Amino acid sequence: MNAADGALLAAAGVVTGAINAVAGGGSLISFPAMLATGLSPLSANVSNLIATLPGYVSAAATSREELAGQRARVRALAAAGAVGAAVGTTLLLVGPADTFAVLAPWLILLACALLAIQPFVSRWVSRSAHHTAPTRLVVSVGIASIYGGYFGAGLGIILLAALGLTLDEPLQKLNAIKQVLSLTVAIVSAVGVALFGPVSWLSVLVVGAGTLVGGRLGVGVARRLPERVLRGAVIGLGVTVAVVLLVR
Repeated sequence: MNAADGALLAAAGVVTGAINAVAGGGSLISFPAMLATGLSPLSANVSNLIATLPGYVSAAATSREELAGQRARVRALAAAGAVGAAVGTTLLLVGPADTFAVLAPWLILLACALLAIQPFVSRWVSRSAHHTAPTRLVVSVGIASIYGGYFGAGLGIILLAALGLTLDEPLQKLNAIKQVLSLTVAIVSAVGVALFGPVSWLSVLVVGAGTLVGGRLGVGVARRLPERVLRGAVIGLGVTVAVVLLVR
């Protein structure tokens, strides 16, 4: 890694941490940045899964108040998330690297689509009628976490929609549960890819440090930007990266 690559990854980490704290979808910054430094799609993905973990830890730690009284519910959902993440990460690691290289641009486009509809999902969840259906929710979280263990970008939006459909809780509490589930998926995936994946540890260190800074300091700057501009820029970058990968 040369100085230019290091600067790119550090900046991407800061922006990723800030975006994840404000709107989600920060992996659409850090993943392309790792690709730009010469990592293969598979190596960039597994490295990114670990590098974004510090940001999830920070987000979950700030949600303790909203999680009060939900311990049993969170435990059941976290267990489903862990199982799903293990399945997704296993599929990622045992599958041919060429398969992920083919899927990567389409997964990026899916993540872009999820980020684009996030405002509609948030408004829909906040005003929809909630129904208690624990079994359906556990299954939904498990299935969503398979995707999270395989790629992960946009997972939070999927989880928020699943929670909003089945739990009669304020949006703040749903978001807090989502943070814990995202952290659970990230931990399981990080352990799996750290043991068996082609991880670029130097990239992980640089981006991971950046996400901590972005989550704590960069969020203030990001919140001053119009949300549509921020989201549009991230989606535009993601689509560009996907097109480049498809052309290759």
